[in-house]
Amino acid sequence: MIIAETERLRLRHIELPDANFIYQLYNQPSFIKYIGDRGVHSVKDAETFIQKVQDNYQQYGFWLYLVERKDSNQPIGVNGLIQRDYLDAPDIGFALTTQFCGQGYAKESSLAILQHSKAKGHNHLYAITSPNNHLSEHLLKKLGFQFQRQDYFDNSTSPINLFQLDFGS
Repeated sequence: MIIAETERLRLRHIELPDANFIYQLYNQPSFIKYIGDRGVHSVKDAETFIQKVQDNYQQYGFWLYLVERKDSNQPIGVNGLIQRDYLDAPDIGFALTTQFCGQGYAKESSLAILQHSKAKGHNHLYAITSPNNHLSEHLLKKLGFQFQRQDYFDNSTSPINLFQLDFGS
C-alpha cells in the first residue's frame, strides 16, 4: 500500500519480498552505530521483523515504510512513525542505505511523513537519536524539531536525545 509520493520518492508498506533489502539496510555499519543492532541477522530475521511491522500497521495504523525511488522502484531506506511505550506520541524514524545519503532523500521522505502524521491527527511528534548522530540531529532541526532533553529511556544503557515537533492548532 502506497502511503505517500514525493517528486522523487514513493513511501509504501514494507512487504515480505523486501526482506533482503531490510536485511542489508539493518546490517550497515552506520545503521548499527547510530540506531543499533535490531536483531536482523539473516533474511529470515528480516521476514520476522517485517511481520512485526505489518502487525504494527494493524495495531497503530502506521509504522515504518519502505522508501523507494519512483524512477526505478529501487528501495533506498525506511522512514515512518514508531509508537514507543515511553512516549505519548509517535516518533519519526528514518534510515537510508549509505549510497543514497547526502542527496536530500531523508529530508524529502521525512516531510512526507510529517504530512502523513498530521493527516493521522497527531498534534506533535518526537524523534530520538544517539548523541553522536549529528547528521540526523541536523536534519531534525531543519524539519522544525526542538531538542527537549537527553535521558536514559526504556532502560537503555546509553543516553538518548529526545526532540519534539509541535504541529500547532
